[in-house]
Amino acid sequence: MVDWLIALLIGAAFGLTIGVRIARESNRKQPVHGGKLAQTFHYLACAGLSTMLPFIIAGVILGLPFLALFGTALGCLALTAVFLLIYAGIERAAPSTAQR
Repeated sequence: MVDWLIALLIGAAFGLTIGVRIARESNRKQPVHGGKLAQTFHYLACAGLSTMLPFIIAGVILGLPFLALFGTALGCLALTAVFLLIYAGIERAAPSTAQR
């Protein structure tokens, strides 16, 4: 349990750090129009997606069982999907400047 938590914290730290860069690059290519709440969920989705690989690498190094690695990675992916759905709902309701 402690090894799993350490691997998750390592993955989350890398994901939150790398997620900033991914969200900025994505926002540069296609801006977010839904306001601060949409930007927050967009960032959380980027961070969640970039959390999985560092978690898996740290888990393999720490010797976690495959089922724990696979289950947690699927959980991160599901959480990322929820963040993306919330972001999409907010973004769809926001007025787009490109349509004006």
